[in-house]
Amino acid sequence: MPPRPLQLTAFATPSRIDELCTGGLTPGRNLEQLRNGNRLYSVRLNRKFRYVFMVMEDGTGRAIAVGPHDMAYETAKRVQS
Repeated sequence: MPPRPLQLTAFATPSRIDELCTGGLTPGRNLEQLRNGNRLYSVRLNRKFRYVFMVMEDGTGRAIAVGPHDMAYETAKRVQS
């Protein structure tokens, strides 16, 4: 199931995932909303690495974690707690 449309205006820190702001992810990126937080999202960078970010109230994205799948999701859990 594709995630709900996401409308980011910018990232608080520079990001290499500029395609999130333009609304067109390249094939295989797989944007998904995380279950443990309604403002947390994950993008697959490759088979092992994930980019987890939070959408702030003003529409900007804030990087939470970039790293191996399990590490990135564990970091996201700690941020939500």
